[in-house]
Amino acid sequence: MGACIRSEACVAFSSRPRLTLVPPAPLEPRHARRFLQRTLPDSWRFAHQMAVDLVRQLEFLAWSARADTFDTYFLRQAEAMLRPDGLTELINGPSAASEGEQTTLDLEERLARFCTWSRVIVTAVLLDLNERREVTNAHQALTYLLTRHVPFARAAGEWSAKAGIAPIRDAFSGLPGYALVLLAMSPNDTAERFLARDAFWSAVMKRT
Repeated sequence: MGACIRSEACVAFSSRPRLTLVPPAPLEPRHARRFLQRTLPDSWRFAHQMAVDLVRQLEFLAWSARADTFDTYFLRQAEAMLRPDGLTELINGPSAASEGEQTTLDLEERLARFCTWSRVIVTAVLLDLNERREVTNAHQALTYLLTRHVPFARAAGEWSAKAGIAPIRDAFSGLPGYALVLLAMSPNDTAERFLARDAFWSAVMKRT
């Protein structure tokens, strides 16, 4: 016991304090949990685990690498949730082959689920990363635009208004998953939908 007291006294009165590296505490996903409980009350636990996994992957990455990771996630979700017929309709628009009211409703429901799920997950991840709202690059702006968090979307819009559309288009052209989410977000015959469709095909051509 005495040795312990002398050691503590030594440290307490040392003129050269020791610096100890302490590993960061695990990120507490409280912000995402509250958001997911509000937006996905029936499936928030599963969504929360998805968000936590993505946070761990993205936490120390630059924005270009984060965008690549999100893009891969969006593509996988699109394949799983939309299936080939839904993907075709999302990219090319409704076709004569999708006849019948029930078929159309089923496709619309899958598109709505894909859009909601993708946007909610990216919002939850950014909330838990405690990202600053100031936007500094096109990949960050694109990601913020897909969220369901007004401050993020507003910051992205302000950055885009200053930087112009060219940086957004350049970043978009390499991210087909982002293009699918924006297509799902955009009504037919809008500028955003045409931009997203062009970006999707540009990204596909780059990867072939």
